[in-house]
Amino acid sequence: MNNLPQPIDLSQPLHNTTPRQNYTNKEEKQSFNLNEWHINFKKALQKQEEIARTSIELPEGFINTAALMYEIIDRDIWRLAKGKEVKDRYLGYSSKYKSLTISLFKDDEVKTICIREATDKEGNPIKWKTYGSKRFIPYRILDENDPTLFIGYGIGEFLLLELLELNYMILQSDSIAFNFANNPYTPDIKNRYIFALLDNDESCKKTINHLKEHFKSCKVYPIDFENILDKELPKGYDFRDFCNDVAKEIRKDSYLANPLEVKEAIIETLANEIEIITGARK
Repeated sequence: MNNLPQPIDLSQPLHNTTPRQNYTNKEEKQSFNLNEWHINFKKALQKQEEIARTSIELPEGFINTAALMYEIIDRDIWRLAKGKEVKDRYLGYSSKYKSLTISLFKDDEVKTICIREATDKEGNPIKWKTYGSKRFIPYRILDENDPTLFIGYGIGEFLLLELLELNYMILQSDSIAFNFANNPYTPDIKNRYIFALLDNDESCKKTINHLKEHFKSCKVYPIDFENILDKELPKGYDFRDFCNDVAKEIRKDSYLANPLEVKEAIIETLANEIEIITGARK
């Protein structure tokens, strides 16, 4: 599925990994049904899309949900083969906040719904307003034969790693990494190469030691985008910024870029960095 390198042989074979099942904390006892909310948000998104398709003149104040999607992830990345599937499964629309919603699943159960832009009771803006568990860790192995696993930090990275079809684990916040042992959603990952796609800030970089301490049977490496791009980057620059920049660079002045070319460029850059940081490049 991809050309990411496998730099060294692990001393033990890979194991199938499944998240722990000791879900006994109060987060399991919701006073609202997230699955129903997810369905309603999806219907609202479909309604917006239908209006955009069929209206000769759009209503005043109409929100184009496609534009909201492209604000998160470049349109040419959404045009990958997985794009429609990812949108249909995870995205919705909040009519109250006029913002996209992203639902996170454990199997077919919605564990978390994040609204990208909302407001609190005082009207102050909130990024990624969350319903459900803020500790939930989305985790997916899309290729059992690929021993690499990427850690993304944030909801945009969740969508990206789904679109790119890479093995992943997602931390909704840096603080999750500081308490893996007491988090019922921490996946039992053994004998993999873990590559953390670090945000350009000190809080995110501090998660590396916690990752190494918890996932002791794995090889854990940081991927720093200042090293990849060989330049100083703004505070907070992240994997999402990097992928969007790659798409823009390939598209240049054209209206569209080949989405496969964008994907290949992203994966090739990651593969080159993996060879360097693991010592696989001779």
